[in-house]
Amino acid sequence: MKQILPEEHQVAAIELAAYWTGSFGDKTRIDYGTGHETTFMAFCCCLQKLGVLTEEDRTAVVLKVFNTYLALMRKLQRTYFLEPAGSHGVRR
Repeated sequence: MKQILPEEHQVAAIELAAYWTGSFGDKTRIDYGTGHETTFMAFCCCLQKLGVLTEEDRTAVVLKVFNTYLALMRKLQRTYFLEPAGSHGVRR
């Protein structure tokens, strides 16, 4: 994040990195689900709040960026056989 964020937003790099990495599934459980997609959108919202993304970017974020993210995640799901998040239920 520090490499791509403008200097004035470097303080947000750690929090943004957590949203970014959380968008690509859980490496421990090897799963992926709608919570990960929501995390990706939270990442995009953070970029918008910081002013990195603007009002003019909103349509492109949904139609291009999010669709590209979903296509990548579908490929990762097929390649690595990711389980649906929550598919194993809660164990007590």
